[in-house]
Amino acid sequence: MTALPTSLGLTEQQHEFVRLLVVEGNSPEEAGRLAGYHPKSVYRTMRTPAVAAAIAEAIQLDLAAVGAPLAYRVAKSLLRDENVSARVRADLSIKVLDRAGHIAPTRKDLAPQKALSEMSREELAAFIERNQAEIDRVEGELASRAKDVSFLA
Repeated sequence: MTALPTSLGLTEQQHEFVRLLVVEGNSPEEAGRLAGYHPKSVYRTMRTPAVAAAIAEAIQLDLAAVGAPLAYRVAKSLLRDENVSARVRADLSIKVLDRAGHIAPTRKDLAPQKALSEMSREELAAFIERNQAEIDRVEGELASRAKDVSFLA
């Protein structure tokens, strides 16, 4: 069973609500009913800072204690199952290795990045060419935020 946060100053009723919601997996309505809340106050209760923080922390604790090990066991069983397509197993293998930090960095990741002020004209031109799509996206975003001040003139 997953431990619940205790240092957030919850009332006994709020603590029970969080337990029923996160650990037991009840819907908010059912957890509220079982904890003794009026149906119309459940979502207001969930938005109170202490309860919202307790829910977030309880989810993290539950994920660490139950969710992550379960997900790992499922991934391992799928990787071992020869009836699962090779493509799915290969994709899952890459994801598991990546999350575990075992994917080798690419050449792009290893290349030291010079500061723009230190680049030669040729290096700047190559940098702009490589990153033109991102430059266009940022310029478009900035242009959409611009305010028309022509009426001030």
